[in-house]
Amino acid sequence: MESASHAGLAGPDGESMPPVERVVAARLGVFSGGLTAASVAAVLELPLQTTSCLLDALTERSLLRVSDGRYEVLDSIHAYAEGRVSSTEADDLRARHAAYLLDLVRRADAQLRGPDQLRWATSIRQESDNLHRAIEWATKHDQRLALELIAALSTYWSMQGLRDEAGQAAHGLLGVLGPVVPDGLAEEYLLAVLHATGSGVPDGVDQARVIVEDLVEPFRYPVTVLLWSTVLGPFAPPEMVVEVLARQELSTDPWTLAAVRLCGTGAEAALVQFQVVGDRWGSLLALDELAASTTDFKRVVELTSQALLLADELGVDEQAASLLCRRGDLRLRMRELHAAADDYRRTLVRAKRAGRPDLSAAARIGLAKAARYAGDLAKAQELALVALSRCPDDWDEADLAMTEALAELAAIAAAAGRPEEAHSWRVKAGLASEQYRSAGR
Repeated sequence: MESASHAGLAGPDGESMPPVERVVAARLGVFSGGLTAASVAAVLELPLQTTSCLLDALTERSLLRVSDGRYEVLDSIHAYAEGRVSSTEADDLRARHAAYLLDLVRRADAQLRGPDQLRWATSIRQESDNLHRAIEWATKHDQRLALELIAALSTYWSMQGLRDEAGQAAHGLLGVLGPVVPDGLAEEYLLAVLHATGSGVPDGVDQARVIVEDLVEPFRYPVTVLLWSTVLGPFAPPEMVVEVLARQELSTDPWTLAAVRLCGTGAEAALVQFQVVGDRWGSLLALDELAASTTDFKRVVELTSQALLLADELGVDEQAASLLCRRGDLRLRMRELHAAADDYRRTLVRAKRAGRPDLSAAARIGLAKAARYAGDLAKAQELALVALSRCPDDWDEADLAMTEALAELAAIAAAAGRPEEAHSWRVKAGLASEQYRSAGR
């Protein structure tokens, strides 16, 4: 960490910073990661031009770094700010900081479902550290504000595949709120429950059902219909699903209406409507749904390829890895071996970036199968052994991946005319499979 006695705290001749710079430097401790002149002006309630001049002065003193219009908050700022702002003032600054971010993400949310979604997604991504800190503070000091932040971020988190981030924030807040739904924030509470449940933590599910039953108007947040249908819809009575979707038909928001089609049986109509509003994410989801309901392999590859282009534009590595692996599986079944192997290799790159060991394992097993189908049994065995060796036991589907790798080794041995070895691998695969089932997965 840079020392609080950093040379930048004094002028070039050793003189102290002007008082106004000291005051601003101390208050910049509320920011994390980065800031802009506009964000500082809003939080510190200063004129924008004055703020820009002060930030430039602090940059000259090496207390900030600037790149592409954003200032990076250095450790020296936080060290200098510590103890120079009272707890009361610090809470006031954090409240204004969180309110500024809420306004930003609300403005962004309306744009994340249209043609300008990439630019606005970048704007939110740049504030990730600030948002994390704001939600953390609001969870302790202003739960209403925390709920509103989580709700406003729901489209972004869902679009970017940030289930764990959303789930962690929601779970922490629900742990403070308990079953009490703040007045006027029923849907915001529902979204928090959906995020927590979608990440594997079933917080407030019964309360969520009550909220959905009590709401008589269309959801105010367009993404709610999609999240509810995905997370809780499969466990709701069919008549309730029909009623909830019918209620959303009263909405005047075109994205909501497209989402209703997607959650029902109209993926093709949903795709057209998402394309009309210029939403890549919705179009990707609709293409994925169409691919899942199509039996023509060539058509599925075509739809998956279109979805993959959109995933690349959105920069969602997890979705791209999943699509690549599935397209590889299809091409393998169609005996397009080189194309399948290329998809699996690309899956490995995306899965590593996304932190998805299950997709990495599937891709390695796919590469082994492609080599076996091509008749290169030595390479196939080498690849399958690599897949087996890289199945760590610290993720949920490790045993399943081991079973598939062992089964592939059995198939390779059988193809090579080694029946005893093939039998040995099958026995091991059966044991791994039994271990997977006995674990209750």
